[in-house]
Amino acid sequence: MANFHTHLNISAFGSAVGSGMMFYSGLTTKPESVLLFSAGIIGGILPDIDSDNSTPVKIMKYIFANLISFFILFKYIGIYPIGNLILIWILSFVSSLFIFSIFNRLTHHRGMFHSIPAAFIAWFSFSLLFYYVFHYNYLISWYFGMFVFGGYIIHLVLDEIYSVDLSNAKIKRSFGSALKLFNKDYKIVTIFYLLAISLYFIMPYKKGFINSFTKFDIITTYNKILRNEKR
Repeated sequence: MANFHTHLNISAFGSAVGSGMMFYSGLTTKPESVLLFSAGIIGGILPDIDSDNSTPVKIMKYIFANLISFFILFKYIGIYPIGNLILIWILSFVSSLFIFSIFNRLTHHRGMFHSIPAAFIAWFSFSLLFYYVFHYNYLISWYFGMFVFGGYIIHLVLDEIYSVDLSNAKIKRSFGSALKLFNKDYKIVTIFYLLAISLYFIMPYKKGFINSFTKFDIITTYNKILRNEKR
């Protein structure tokens, strides 16, 4: 499997390209594009959240806990005094780490969290979180989840690529354990599929999200990028 730095760098590159294309196509503003860039990076390291062995992954969990606490805190800025806000941040941070610890006990690495259904669950979960909890507009919420999904898929593809040993012309035992649709635990598989389908049905304004891409013209966008570079 690919290491943490490879996942981080490749997902960052893919996110930069994708968010740049979204901006130059007129689908997002500059701040929104930065947000989508961050989403792709989150998605690129998210599948390894079920691993508790490596130091980078442990650091990642603290970063996620801080991000979650920040988003929760941001919602209450201007509503509560500073003392209450500090308490909200502390409770959010500690609760996030507690949830991660429970999560690690219930999961094992390279299980169903390394799968295509899990990538869709990540997409819909983040979109719903941004729309219903943080009150972003529906399109940015859809796009944010979409970039998380993109980063997630990049992670899975990299793990499969690194499962092939080209120098010795052999396939490692880990091949097929990342970019998969199911595993042997059919109860867990059923839960994942039911969750993905359920989340999709409560996603807001599906038609509006699909129609937004009628504005997207890759050739026109590419020409805009070239014109900008010439300046």
